[in-house]
Amino acid sequence: MCPSRYNPFEKDGIFVHMRGNEFVPPKIFKMGGRMGNTQGHYNRIAAIFFLGVGVFFALYARSVEIGTWNEPGPGFLPFWAGITLSAMSVALLIGSYARKAWAAKPPFFPKSDSWKKVLATFLSLIAYNLLLNPLGFTLTTFLFLAFLVKFIFPQTWVRTLLVSVLGSVIARLLFINFLETQLPKGFLGF
Repeated sequence: MCPSRYNPFEKDGIFVHMRGNEFVPPKIFKMGGRMGNTQGHYNRIAAIFFLGVGVFFALYARSVEIGTWNEPGPGFLPFWAGITLSAMSVALLIGSYARKAWAAKPPFFPKSDSWKKVLATFLSLIAYNLLLNPLGFTLTTFLFLAFLVKFIFPQTWVRTLLVSVLGSVIARLLFINFLETQLPKGFLGF
């Protein structure tokens, strides 16, 4: 509870604190005078939610054939994904009670204009999708990686070209040559 010299009253859902006739700047108070929720509290909420999602997937997957490791059925992936998600949720739930204090995490958008980079990345993914058929997989991947490395995570031109060439060549070797995936070749034929 708040000390007796404070006179908290609620106005529009916000607790306002007065000391005599003097306004005291608000702190993060909850009902009963508790401080705001901790990271552990939010981790417990997330763990319980994802535990429910994992259990749902595991139980739902049992309604179809799961199959074996050698011959997986349509329920194989959802079942094991649900089991894995449930196990990770239980570990997070136990960890949220075991730790006394969680380390402070930096904000998702560390700078005020970080959302612009997220938007540019999203738009570049749309452009990747639109350019994939006309330009082909390898060239589109090269351009996408070059954009990300140069403008989203600014690097020198040498590093940009190196990462883009290596990334697109490795992606081509992995998906087209090794996995034999059918991907668009584009007007250049590669």
